[in-house]
Amino acid sequence: MICLVLSFTRVSIFDSSPAIVMTDSSQPPNAQEQPSTQLPSNNELAMQRTEMAEQRTELAGKRTGLAEQRTELAEKRTGLSVQRTDLAGERTDLAMIRTALARERTRAAEERTLMAWIRTALSMISFGFGIDRLFKYLDKTETSTGINVLTEERILGLSLMSLGLFTLVAAIINHWRILKNIETEEYEYTPGWSQGLTVAIVLLFLGLAAFIPLVLNGVALADVFTLDSQVIQALAAMAIFLLMLTLGVNTDLADLAVLWRQPRLLGRAMLAALILFPASTGLIGYLFLRGTPSALSIGLGLVVLASAPGAPLLTQRASMAGGNIAIATSLQVTLAALAVVTTPLTLLIFTAIFADVEASGDLLIIGKQVLTVQFLPLGLGLFIRRLGGAGTAKISELFTTVANTLFIVLLVYLLGLSWVLLPTVPWRGLAVIPPVVLVGLICGHLLGGPELANRSSIATGTIARNAGLALFLVAANSAPQAIPTVIAYLVVGSLTALPYNAWIKQQQGVEAAAIAT
Repeated sequence: MICLVLSFTRVSIFDSSPAIVMTDSSQPPNAQEQPSTQLPSNNELAMQRTEMAEQRTELAGKRTGLAEQRTELAEKRTGLSVQRTDLAGERTDLAMIRTALARERTRAAEERTLMAWIRTALSMISFGFGIDRLFKYLDKTETSTGINVLTEERILGLSLMSLGLFTLVAAIINHWRILKNIETEEYEYTPGWSQGLTVAIVLLFLGLAAFIPLVLNGVALADVFTLDSQVIQALAAMAIFLLMLTLGVNTDLADLAVLWRQPRLLGRAMLAALILFPASTGLIGYLFLRGTPSALSIGLGLVVLASAPGAPLLTQRASMAGGNIAIATSLQVTLAALAVVTTPLTLLIFTAIFADVEASGDLLIIGKQVLTVQFLPLGLGLFIRRLGGAGTAKISELFTTVANTLFIVLLVYLLGLSWVLLPTVPWRGLAVIPPVVLVGLICGHLLGGPELANRSSIATGTIARNAGLALFLVAANSAPQAIPTVIAYLVVGSLTALPYNAWIKQQQGVEAAAIAT
């Protein structure tokens, strides 16, 4: 029995015949053919571990190299830090040296300032002493000066000597204070009063106090501010000539014709300046002056002004009024050229309308005056601009500075002349000027087009009259009684136009702000 069982077992285990293998016929054929998973052997695993160990060794070597590089960089940074520290120390030393040198320069400058104040104080003391000696000499020689010698001696001599002593004491105190401030470790600027300004103001009033009684004693202002002075005439001629020359240097030749390229604007400008302004001036003057004793002198002044367009200073007035400079320049040149014909014609019309007015103008003489006063310097300026090349800007700056200086001197003279002549003009002569100017501004503004700058230029060109040509016509017609009216128009007319100029600039500011937003 046992032998049968063992025999069956051997057969079932080792016999691979189909009769012994039990299969389940219910499973699908694919389930019976699953692939077997083959695991790596121990040798393969050992080889893989060896390769990974070698890679780790290589990475460790690289890390060691990077660590050595970091160490070298750290050593270099340490060296650079030491160098920066040394350089910072050197810069600190240099800064201390520069600070010491700056203190020394400041001290030397303060020493020079003290010496300058000493010279100033000695000059004032010497002047005061000299004035004292002068008046004592006048007293001994009994020279008549028309002044109180004792009073003048005390006021001028003692005042100058006292001012010199005060200046010297103040300079010493200020010098000591600044030196103490320089010696401190933390120097601090402490603003104080200006000693030079104080001395200058005191000297100004002392000079005026000496000038008025000594020079103007018995001299009337009318003898100083007069059109008969050849010096003043030469100064006015040079100022106008230089202003026109500067205008030529600052203007391109193409800008002179900018108004001619706009025929409609040119026609409206000519209408305002050559027709409407003379007509309104004649009408307003007739309404204001008829039946008055001074009607002839005032009326003649208004007639010559209305007949003299193209003022040489039109561009200056247009720039102050916020106008278009190119339009103003072109308008000035155009009116000056047309004045050779329009001025005699306007005078002829006024003479025909108003029987009491007798004024005339020779066409050739007027042309010569306009040519020499305006076109000659203007053409010379354009020629200089053409030849100047790259240096034109510097030439223009020089001419502008000199011309503006002479213009200021001319304004001072005009103010002095008006101070003398305005009181001689009857009140009706002063009252007629503002309406004339206002009507001219309205006409020029309305005919100037939509742009504010053009309107301002045309309006200013309408009321700006050629005072030099007007005075020339007055002299040619032997009517000196009309000179105060011409001067009054320059002053009162400019004051009347100021509100209009301010309004134009305000409107331009509003337009600029609206465009910016």
